[in-house]
Amino acid sequence: MREVYRILLVCGLVCWGGGVVAQTFEEYKKRVEQDFATYKAEEWRKFKEYRDRVNAEFAEYMRQAWTKREAEPAIPVPERPEPPKPVVKDPKRQPEYEPLPFDGVIPAPKVVPVPQPEVPLPDVVAPKRRPTFSFQFYGTPCRVSLAEEHRFTLKGTDENSVADAWAFLSSDSYFPVFVECVKLRSDLQLCDWGYVRLVERMSEAFFPAERRNEARLLQMYLLTQSGYKVRIARTGEQLALLLPSKDEIYEYSYLNLKGEKYYVIDPSLRQSSFHVFEREFPEERLFSLQIPSHPLLNVAPSEPRRLVSRRYPDVSVEVTENRNLMAFYDDYPQSNAWDVYVRASLDEEVKEVLYPVLRKAIAGKSKPEAANVLINFVQTAFDYQTDQEQFGGERALFPDETLYYPYSDCEDRAILYSVLVRELLGLDVVLLHYPGHLATAVCFGDDVPGDYFALEGRRYVVCDPTYINAGIGESMPQYKTTKAEIIRVN
Repeated sequence: MREVYRILLVCGLVCWGGGVVAQTFEEYKKRVEQDFATYKAEEWRKFKEYRDRVNAEFAEYMRQAWTKREAEPAIPVPERPEPPKPVVKDPKRQPEYEPLPFDGVIPAPKVVPVPQPEVPLPDVVAPKRRPTFSFQFYGTPCRVSLAEEHRFTLKGTDENSVADAWAFLSSDSYFPVFVECVKLRSDLQLCDWGYVRLVERMSEAFFPAERRNEARLLQMYLLTQSGYKVRIARTGEQLALLLPSKDEIYEYSYLNLKGEKYYVIDPSLRQSSFHVFEREFPEERLFSLQIPSHPLLNVAPSEPRRLVSRRYPDVSVEVTENRNLMAFYDDYPQSNAWDVYVRASLDEEVKEVLYPVLRKAIAGKSKPEAANVLINFVQTAFDYQTDQEQFGGERALFPDETLYYPYSDCEDRAILYSVLVRELLGLDVVLLHYPGHLATAVCFGDDVPGDYFALEGRRYVVCDPTYINAGIGESMPQYKTTKAEIIRVN
């Protein structure tokens, strides 16, 4: 709509400059603004008619009997029997380079972000009002225009009670709240899961604990209006929010609906039987676990941590992490999508401290030499411990978490090394998934010696950040004959 305004203004300027109409620029500008206001009002009228019709139809479908479905138990995080200590290269061992076998390639997914909903004219919807309700989102204060008039009470969890509440949510009074939530998503640069958490935190803060059902229905309303694919279900006297994902999410029970897994977002709901409202909302889209940018959360700095490479002691840096970001990651669902961790990269403030030190260390070196500097940093600047020892169970770390927690294991180091090589050297990296182990392979070209995988006419040289003191091209002896699953991240 802003583009339409600019076009109208430019047309007016052209006419004014050509002397077609003998009026001042201010008069033309005023006329154009009036025309644009008329256009906006018409667009809002059409949008409101469409929105009211869709939500009214949706409420009527809600009154029909919901389908009984059986839930599948939560998938546990697969156990990876890692060694209690990392493998240290025997300094007497001479490398024997050879092509290695692999067992399939997982392509990099196409990341299609949910588009910002087209919300014409929030200023026309209702008079501007100051947000009145405050809540915390990972240490970051947020405000929306929720007031007593927005509180509603579900008479029950039956179809008609939920449909009646949906009709209330669809009224004009709730529309500014939806607009403000969308704006918060943009202002905080939230990924899809971050937005799910935002509306959850807001809804549960607004409604007391004994009115959890109202909070869940409000979450569903805001997510559907925002373009996300979501379902509501009931189990006994409780409502449940169901969110589908193309990735396998661990530790959440799920329902299989039309070939898709819909995860029960509240892990405390362990019931096996649900009645589901399965109607699609127009133009709904699947949410993604990808994190295209870090959320803009208030900074609560952690204790500084000194990281030093053993072979290159000049690679020494003190880093701090945002504990609010760590809390956000701590709530992030674990999945089988390893590329999610690599694509998340590092927080920009951390990069501002870490990357200048690493760039100085690799300046003037060839890319293989630089890759060796980086791999020794990841191998030796971090203390090793298995997930079982550190957390009591399996857990992959995002790169920032590897810099934050006192210990890391093979997958954490492979993920961090992938980020450093991609962003500092600009090279293509793949993850190598072995039974109980994760490593990397880097495409340098055809003239770099080392164990490698021949993939689509290109050589990917093994680089293992957990094979202590090994250089690029050296894979752990026990994995030379083990087929790896190759995971693309580009």
